[in-house]
Amino acid sequence: MSQILASRQNRNEILLFQDLYFVKRASALKTVVKEASCSICEKRLEDGVAITAKTIREKTRFFCQYHLPVDF
Repeated sequence: MSQILASRQNRNEILLFQDLYFVKRASALKTVVKEASCSICEKRLEDGVAITAKTIREKTRFFCQYHLPVDF
């Protein structure tokens, strides 16, 4: 909801428009889904291990609890 205060071309009349609803078009959303698995041993959550994400050289890498880098 919004309000717009607009003047006409002859500048003697001022109009107030209120309770306006501007409808936005739905934007197309493109996504890619991939199951998280360890980058080293390929174990997944369903194997009963914990998976942790870490950013290395501007890429997200996943590691299981056994292969998590020490400096993390």
